Amino acid sequence: MEIFKSKNGVSVRAYKGDAMTLLAFDVSAALKKNLAGFSIQYRFKDGAHWLEPYVYNRLKFPAGFFTNNPGIPFEDRNSTLYSPIQKFNWVHVPNTNINTALPVFGDYTYKITPRYLKDGILLPPDDNLTVAVKINVSPFDMKKTKLGFSRGFVSSVAYAKRFDVNKNNVRPKQGDDLLFDITQKAGTANRWNETTRQYVPTDYSFEEQHKWLGWQARERVLEFLEEAVNDAGISVKAFAYDLNEPEISKRLLQLAAENRLTIFLDDAGSHGKAGSMENSFETRFKQQAADNTKIYRGHFTALGHSKVFIHIKNNKAVKVLTGSTNFSTNGLYINSNHVLVFNDKKVAQLYADVFDASFGTTAMKSFKGSAFSTTDHAFTAATLPKMTISFAPHPKADAQRIFDRINKRILKSGNTDLLFAIMIDTSKSSILDAVQEQVRNNNVFTYGITDRISDNANYSVFLYKPNAKRGVRVAARGIENTLPKPFGQVAGIDGYAIHHKFVVVNFKGTDPVVYCGSSNLAFGPEQSNGDNLLEIHDKDIVTAFAIEALRLVDHFHWRNNELKDIEELQLDDLSGSTYKWYNAWFAADDLKCRQRKLYIKA
Repeated sequence: MEIFKSKNGVSVRAYKGDAMTLLAFDVSAALKKNLAGFSIQYRFKDGAHWLEPYVYNRLKFPAGFFTNNPGIPFEDRNSTLYSPIQKFNWVHVPNTNINTALPVFGDYTYKITPRYLKDGILLPPDDNLTVAVKINVSPFDMKKTKLGFSRGFVSSVAYAKRFDVNKNNVRPKQGDDLLFDITQKAGTANRWNETTRQYVPTDYSFEEQHKWLGWQARERVLEFLEEAVNDAGISVKAFAYDLNEPEISKRLLQLAAENRLTIFLDDAGSHGKAGSMENSFETRFKQQAADNTKIYRGHFTALGHSKVFIHIKNNKAVKVLTGSTNFSTNGLYINSNHVLVFNDKKVAQLYADVFDASFGTTAMKSFKGSAFSTTDHAFTAATLPKMTISFAPHPKADAQRIFDRINKRILKSGNTDLLFAIMIDTSKSSILDAVQEQVRNNNVFTYGITDRISDNANYSVFLYKPNAKRGVRVAARGIENTLPKPFGQVAGIDGYAIHHKFVVVNFKGTDPVVYCGSSNLAFGPEQSNGDNLLEIHDKDIVTAFAIEALRLVDHFHWRNNELKDIEELQLDDLSGSTYKWYNAWFAADDLKCRQRKLYIKA
């Protein structure tokens, strides 16, 4: 879903994502002179009250600006009313209710106003240039499909403002209890108290930490399991790779005790070693389950890498959850990940049939080469997103066929854009080769993130460079964690920051598509791992994944630059003789100009 509005040379396009909104804005060339940025105000209903705050900007103008513009309350200096956003897009995440700590969903009206500086004075907002767009902000739920993204922001100022920056562990350090109590204290952070009007040391629990970090991915996983727990007629079939998240494990074990769980749990590598959480789960399962033969520990040639739950009712599959998210504290609270839920019997039955064809040593050994691994399973019903699902491990010829098809789609002539978030993008793979090729292509807008960048010069990191149209490709690890003012110290990342494996092609072009799921998109693993790869041709779903890529790249991108010699990052007050922040956004040979035009166009 997207909404477009324009007035008097100002244009705004709002895109619905999964519990977030991408706002893109533009001004005509006649309105760019002395442009100080954009104020963003939004109106929403929280309970019985309508609120109309401004977006908060962590950057503000130099101190001299506030001398020239007296009367601005100190506590409002970071409001975009006085510190406008100096870019042409913004991803907004809904407010949190101060009493319930829950996100406030519903219809939001965003008001975007270009702001201007004249002789160092910020001119008042001009209502004639204000454009308002109204869009629903809520979890993604369309065409029998729900999405969920983890927040993936342990290493962020937003995390540091809520939690102890020196304690980024998401489970107790002492002991190896699989089912630890999430209501116990996780740390203490200085938080603003509205009553005392000062920062007060405040204890927080693992549960609070998990809800914030796990965001919508955690919600989708737990509500899927809760539905089964609360309906005695539902049983669950599960593929699990990592399994140590306590609330997930508790619900699975409850289902096992009621003879309503059958689970394929990976035992490769550390998962099969003494002391592993997966072994702990197996022990508890066999102690509690009504039928302890309903757990199978195994792996394919390499890994049992899928992350899948299936609802079974009246001996028929009715709903399935899949994606890149491991059912672990790292998977939900450290990694950036995605979850997809399909409330469709045919899709769910396909996953259930694949599960049955994999459960047990004999079945697992014969899976590769079966119809499940050699067939592209297509869904074209109008009630569903148009998509194709493939299941690994594949014979080499089938892996090659699938990779060649995706390679050609990524490199197809006429593509407008490529956006991606991939854990490792330097593996042997014609898919990943195509991604790398497009990053170097000046004719396609590319914006992507990987967890780490190889030292190999052929895979060097690509960052934004002024006066260049070459795409952006950044790393999430190896970034700066001690940042200039006003950001300061943020937590280091323990484990992968980017665990996604998705590629978006033509978010703003013809036949938009996203490739996602548990597959690492690497040629060898696709022949040896149990995995599933989804190819989804649906504009709304593609848009949600595109916003996720933009969110992550924008979060990590600037931190890949050398910032140690910068005392404080500030807004451009336009006092420089030649440099103006907006120049790049209107320079035809600059990536930022391409980004501005791409996001605003129909």
